[in-house]
Amino acid sequence: MHTIQATSTESKFITAYLEAIDFTELGDEGQPPIGAEIDEDFLRESILDCLAFYSRIECCLSPNNIEQAGHDFWFTRNGHGVGFWDKPEVYGETYAEMFTKVAESFGSVYAVFDEIGG
Repeated sequence: MHTIQATSTESKFITAYLEAIDFTELGDEGQPPIGAEIDEDFLRESILDCLAFYSRIECCLSPNNIEQAGHDFWFTRNGHGVGFWDKPEVYGETYAEMFTKVAESFGSVYAVFDEIGG
């Protein structure tokens, strides 16, 4: 079996991505409650997506926007109305457009959480 050890910056990116999932997918009517655990398979797929995306854009990020980029990857790929495209002041116009295209190429996904009590 192979284990992938994320670097500290990759871990920041992944953590921010998972925070964005919690922000948009928990606590509202018809959603799992705040604090629900992400399904193990969905978590693994999310980490792989994050690593693949991050590896494509990391050379264009500054240390100051790693976490924002993790949030924006989730928001952009799922069409939440915010994301890379509305932050040219953070990423620069050219990079904001490029990051948006790369994020959208990953397609949208639906978050999966473990059943409460199941």
